[in-house]
Amino acid sequence: MKRFAYILIVAVMLIVPYQVKIVYSGQQKGADLIGTWSNTVRSTNSSGESCPFVPDTITFDKSQTVSMLELGIENLPYKITLTKDERASIGKRFPELKGKALLLVLPNTSMSWDNTPMVYAYSIKKNELTLILHNWSPAKFVRKTL
Repeated sequence: MKRFAYILIVAVMLIVPYQVKIVYSGQQKGADLIGTWSNTVRSTNSSGESCPFVPDTITFDKSQTVSMLELGIENLPYKITLTKDERASIGKRFPELKGKALLLVLPNTSMSWDNTPMVYAYSIKKNELTLILHNWSPAKFVRKTL
């Protein structure tokens, strides 16, 4: 019985730090998005036309909503932590985004996350946000406010 208790304690000690790291890293990524961002590099297509789905200003708030006022988008839910099934579904629709950090915006609450048309690959380095949309060049933003 003592041996079983010892093995159980060791197993918990090995698993808990790993789980805490996963939870913390997901929260940190989301916290990095919070604030208002201004566009510095326009997203364009192969003809050089500006992407109509990338605003001049984008705001992420703590309630997991995003606003892009120039596009008439206000307080739409967004998600960056995807389930395995959601990630697989997005990967089938947009193979070039496989393995990238994804940002999903839900334009209609009756729609499922894995079917949303608003799928962005994103990265944050210091105070620069990069958004990549299917068939468009990367858009870059700088943080205005927290």
